[in-house]
Amino acid sequence: MLWQTFIAGILYLALLAAAPVAFHARAQSSPQELAQTLTDRWAAGATAKFAAVYPFREGREVLTAVAAGKLAGGLARVIRVSQAQAVLLISGVPLLPNSGDATIMGAAFSGVYESLAEGGTWKLSRRIPLESMGRIFSHDIRVSVLPAHGMTVEDRMHIGVHGRNGFAVRLNYAAKITSISAGGREPDHLFGGGLLWVELPEGETDLTIRYSIEVEKGPQDTNSGCFIESSGHVRNQYFWHPFFGNAAADWADFHIEVRIPKEYRVATSIPQTERVEGDERIVEGRTIQPAFALTLVYDRDWKVESRTFQSGKFGDIRVEFFVSPEMQPDVTAVFAEFRSVYGLLSGRFGAPRGRYFAVIQARSWMDNPGWRFASNQAVVSAMVTGPISTGTPVQLAPLGHEIAHFWTEAATGEARNFLSEGWAVWAESAIVENEFGAEAARSFWKSRADGYFHAYDGKASLVQDELNSGVSYSKGPWLFHMLEEAMGKTGFQQAMAEYSRLSLVNPAGWELLAECAQRYAPADFNARAFLQPWLTETRAPRVATQIAGRTVTIRREPSTLEFPLVLEASVATSGAHERRQVWIRNPETMVTFSGEVTDVKVDPDGDLLLGR
Repeated sequence: MLWQTFIAGILYLALLAAAPVAFHARAQSSPQELAQTLTDRWAAGATAKFAAVYPFREGREVLTAVAAGKLAGGLARVIRVSQAQAVLLISGVPLLPNSGDATIMGAAFSGVYESLAEGGTWKLSRRIPLESMGRIFSHDIRVSVLPAHGMTVEDRMHIGVHGRNGFAVRLNYAAKITSISAGGREPDHLFGGGLLWVELPEGETDLTIRYSIEVEKGPQDTNSGCFIESSGHVRNQYFWHPFFGNAAADWADFHIEVRIPKEYRVATSIPQTERVEGDERIVEGRTIQPAFALTLVYDRDWKVESRTFQSGKFGDIRVEFFVSPEMQPDVTAVFAEFRSVYGLLSGRFGAPRGRYFAVIQARSWMDNPGWRFASNQAVVSAMVTGPISTGTPVQLAPLGHEIAHFWTEAATGEARNFLSEGWAVWAESAIVENEFGAEAARSFWKSRADGYFHAYDGKASLVQDELNSGVSYSKGPWLFHMLEEAMGKTGFQQAMAEYSRLSLVNPAGWELLAECAQRYAPADFNARAFLQPWLTETRAPRVATQIAGRTVTIRREPSTLEFPLVLEASVATSGAHERRQVWIRNPETMVTFSGEVTDVKVDPDGDLLLGR
């Protein structure tokens, strides 16, 4: 799902770090000169940033591409200008092995910008969010798939245009547009560097875009998309159809019709039916709830199988399997785990909308096997899947992790990866405890804490993790865990069930979670005051204690973080161990015990993410 599936982690990070280069370019004598200068300087400015961002393979590929000047031509155009203000289209992408990855990375730079005149020169003022210029209400997509080559697409969108700057969306930069129409005419439009702009008046209208895309064949960098003879896939993050990029304004109804040679089967990540006419298989799908974007997968060797289980008050749940005969674990084992995880999570947090789900095997994803991502109503695996759970060295639940995404897939706004990946990892802990016991769960939480302190403490906050770079997988679940400890299990379950239900109707961010938590919180708990510092601080708290007779003084840093802390003291007079729970809300907190304290343990049960 997006941006968690959508940014492909580190792929987007390097370019986002480079984006401020554009904002610090020197003033120019005209808006057009400014636009061209920004585009020209992008490569040179970005190069210096990449080396320090991520040393992994993808980061090095980007550095190499930009340093070598391997950039796809984009836009440097002025679309509005007055005496004091101008609106610019600026775009470009690095040339990478996969056009979907390149389009994602270009999104950090490519966009619509405002420029202001100051003293006879023009300076960049701000970036205009694409979603502020309009919204997408629905997609009616017709796709013809040519295996091992590519696809032709017709997307009939019903959209709303806001303001005077037209309508802009992102589309795979390698797309070849054949026509654009709206209101019975061809409007002025510009396309380059993964950015499509159409001159349209304010208000609702129908917009039809026709284009084709040649999809890469791999064998490397097949994460976003790959078409080979036997199988193929394009993920939502491939931008194979136009949208903004996981904004609330993308939350649209979808109808899709896919045509492919009848020897192949197709999965659309939404409920679907199929028929064969002549030499073609025709698959038709409709969303059961709005979605940001779709994933499309085909395979020549799938055996499609449907199974149903009864989920109590939520009725019959259908799970459709698009898998090859050699898939391991087999359908029976995967179905049993799906039923178990769905029952556990729906029993605690209500059911996600719809009673249809799919398990899809993307054998064309050749460079990273295992359970990979969730998209709409589907869980997608790579190659011959991967284990349902793993136990070396720590028990994990990778399939359960992906199933859990169905509950928060409409998360958006700041810290959305905390709400998606942080939640899914928290759900993994519940699945591990349910299936393997409390000791396995304790090991799970210790591994997440160790991972956080090894790689992320003091370096990144959850709010800053727009890139899904990893901190949401380690600190994110801990914040859910601590929220549950602060609210109690019942209140936490009620709050999360309400957040899931409301956000799946209208996409929402962490602020809605805070509102839901407040409704079910203990009387002395301020959910927003608790959540916000944990989301914005880059460091986990450190706690120091000082013993003076019967009193223990607790000092914490950073001073903005609040949390309920348990102390276990050894009391000399009685020889007993006494426990106290106290909320840490001030730089210093004093706790008094019944007798003289000889020793004290902080958070003896390991329920907090604390610097040790």
